[in-house]
Amino acid sequence: MRYAKRLIALLSVLLAVSVLMLILRGNGRGAATARLAAPPTAVAAPPPKTAAATAEATGAVAAVRVEPGLLQTPQALAYFEREAFEQQARRFFDTAAQLDPAAREREAAGLEQAVDRYEAARQLSAGEAMNLRLGLIQATVADEVERGARQAELIARYRQDGARREAQFMQQQAADAAFADYKRREAQIVTEVMALPQIPDGLTREEYLRRRLQRERERAAGQP
Repeated sequence: MRYAKRLIALLSVLLAVSVLMLILRGNGRGAATARLAAPPTAVAAPPPKTAAATAEATGAVAAVRVEPGLLQTPQALAYFEREAFEQQARRFFDTAAQLDPAAREREAAGLEQAVDRYEAARQLSAGEAMNLRLGLIQATVADEVERGARQAELIARYRQDGARREAQFMQQQAADAAFADYKRREAQIVTEVMALPQIPDGLTREEYLRRRLQRERERAAGQP
């Protein structure tokens, strides 16, 4: 019960924080993570914050009763860390052309490490991670030929990984189907043997059942 209350309170805090960020940003959160690496375009400056907007945002947060220490939970910290990462990525792609080479490389390396971490944790899809990596190459590699080659290599790697995962999935599906068929046959054999009025070859019922199940396991494994 306590866990459910903490979860409800955490969701309320995250909702209130999102409302606050939407109001203060003016034009909202912007493009989704998968589109962060799109080439920068001219964007109109958001309207200046007004006293009414600030009061509205303050009221939205104040309306939520926050349990002490709730914002320091792992879930809340992970949420704010992800928000910071997305803001950093948007800012980098918007301003990369104005940065000096050393600063650009440094920020890109930090973003790539974050992409590695989120992709490994499956908090970024393969498509989102690939788009971000393509954008980082676009922003940091000046030579057009090298840039194209690195992007093509990256796309080919993700395609190979996708094909490998698809093959693994299909193999697992086939294995699951074969195992399900084996378990179905196993149940049938048990039912048949337990219903036999007389066990052949002078065996006990348990020994005959064991032999039948062993033959079925060998058949399922593809043994002759």
